[in-house]
Amino acid sequence: MKKKPNDAIRALRKIIGQTQADFAATIGVSKDAVVSWETGRNQVSDTYARRIALTTGVDKRTLLKRSGPLLTQYTSSPQPYTRAEFDRHQQTFWGKTPEENVRLRLQPCADTLELLFLAAARSAAGASCSRLPGVLDSFLQWCQQARADFELEPEIEAELGQRKETVTLNKSYAGWREMAKTDPTMAKLFGFKDDPKKSDAEMLELSMRDTVPVWQPGQSMRARKTA
Repeated sequence: MKKKPNDAIRALRKIIGQTQADFAATIGVSKDAVVSWETGRNQVSDTYARRIALTTGVDKRTLLKRSGPLLTQYTSSPQPYTRAEFDRHQQTFWGKTPEENVRLRLQPCADTLELLFLAAARSAAGASCSRLPGVLDSFLQWCQQARADFELEPEIEAELGQRKETVTLNKSYAGWREMAKTDPTMAKLFGFKDDPKKSDAEMLELSMRDTVPVWQPGQSMRARKTA
């Protein structure tokens, strides 16, 4: 039996003016996944239909039907989905600029994460252990998966690259000499050059400029000075 193609996905993509590759990148799937939906090889899942609807403003039920006119989401009566609706959705729901987009969504998401962590920190009924470690690990895995699914590594590294700061360490010569033995690369980055005339107790302050945080979900990636 010949599989029915998803004309709705193809029509939506044409309306918003995206190639299969661009559309795939937008929703975090492979280009082959989009091709498989459009040809009918696979059916778009409810999860991805919801994500597409959130991204574009189209009614997700239209996508799951595979055919028929595209309709607009969030309307009291059925309205045809158009490029004008896509543009309106982008500006009113997501924000006119990427910066506004982030401001609109960041705090509510942070509030949700805080609530999840606080709830997980409370012991389950009749249990003596916290569920927070498991919830935290689930969140860390999601961070890594989202980074991979949406191919965000270059953008993340670019953002971290803007968080450069000078890190200063004030250590005794004994401390610097120990670092030179145990971590010579780090000692070199700080520019440590031993002076045999200096006693172990004498202090030395050195700085390493243009340090960039490393991508580590669950840990602070804000540039910070170390005293």
